[in-house]
Amino acid sequence: MSDLLQETPAALKWAEEAERRHTPGKFGEIVRAVVWTDSRNASGELQVDVDPVRLVTQINSNPFTLLHNHDPGLPKGKILESEWFVSGNGQKFVAALIGYYAGGDVLIFSDLGLDIRALAQPPEQLPPLPDDMRLEIATDPREVEEDWLDQVANDSPVRIERSELSHNAADSLQELIRIGIPYVILVWNPFVKAFATEAGKASYAGIHGWLRRLLSRAAERRSPILDFHSYHDGCQVSFLYRGTDVKKLHEALDASAGAAAQAARLISRLKAQGLVSRQLVYEFDKEALLWSPSFALLDDDRIITDNLALISIENLPKGLSLGLTRSKSL
Repeated sequence: MSDLLQETPAALKWAEEAERRHTPGKFGEIVRAVVWTDSRNASGELQVDVDPVRLVTQINSNPFTLLHNHDPGLPKGKILESEWFVSGNGQKFVAALIGYYAGGDVLIFSDLGLDIRALAQPPEQLPPLPDDMRLEIATDPREVEEDWLDQVANDSPVRIERSELSHNAADSLQELIRIGIPYVILVWNPFVKAFATEAGKASYAGIHGWLRRLLSRAAERRSPILDFHSYHDGCQVSFLYRGTDVKKLHEALDASAGAAAQAARLISRLKAQGLVSRQLVYEFDKEALLWSPSFALLDDDRIITDNLALISIENLPKGLSLGLTRSKSL
């Protein structure tokens, strides 16, 4: 697809000008790429049915993290800016500049004086849940069947809204199931005693019971990643549940309240150092039975991680694609 960019004079001129607007520093390397085309399948339908003008607007107005194999725990860089073009043979495409984290200004949690293993106590009091409370599930329909989602949503105690992800991949290595959930649900634990009403107490417990059943059903999947996806103090926070070992998944859920409280404290401590985080991702250590932050992305485009192998790009494929969602609510 990079040939499209090279063979389209307007795109090539744009790329050269855009590169001058972004100098390496925060990123180790800045490269050109084509992230979307209007290519069609055997039935004549668009492979990824999006409006290129809208896609460019979305990329240029909101941070777009480049992921390896669409795994939310494997960030490789950021799409810096994009523009859409029409090639000489009439093919529409979206060109972009990508900044790779590897080799750039990478920060280390420990160097910042942050103990990422330090435990935090969940709150002892929680607010009542709103009457219009809902959860959201986003999947790529080519990875997760509609019937399975129907069964999962059937016994939810609250409304479930669905969104479609588009990974634009013929063969996916995993099945990403993204669960949009209010942060107060994440910090709930069985020892919370202060609720506005008994009904409110039952609502929290009911939703956690549903989450537990959802994790149990992960055993039915091939290679699932469940992303419990929420927001706290302006930062998007994810807790990644991997694999089909139900016992380990339940142990991860049991430890999640303390991890969510720890994440809230970490966001606050970063902000106190002038480091405003826009994304924070937690992974579960199945041996130590502990959650810890895998990486944080900052508003100034830098990444914080103690695992430099996480951002390596040596084995990245040359062909790139974007993971898109049809809903912005997640």
